[in-house]
Amino acid sequence: MRGVFRRILLVGVASSLLLPVAMSIVFGLGTLLDSLGDETGGAVCGRVALGLAAVWLTAVIATAVASGVSALDQPPPRSSRRLEDELGRGPGDAD
Repeated sequence: MRGVFRRILLVGVASSLLLPVAMSIVFGLGTLLDSLGDETGGAVCGRVALGLAAVWLTAVIATAVASGVSALDQPPPRSSRRLEDELGRGPGDAD
């Protein structure tokens, strides 16, 4: 189960970093096409950029949730006092 969350985190982080770049490029292309008189191309690029923004937001949320689940899935840290008790040593004993 831990491997599934690691994959979700990997895809989520990569998507969170790469999708804004793709979204900016598509939005810029739409603005360029619109300024050159191609309203249809500009509108299509605007819709694609909006779709990429929705996917990006979903990736950010999925990354946050997977990170939380992964953190909760970790075993609790062992305290040094508990470790010393298991080894049979007290805090003042020398090695």
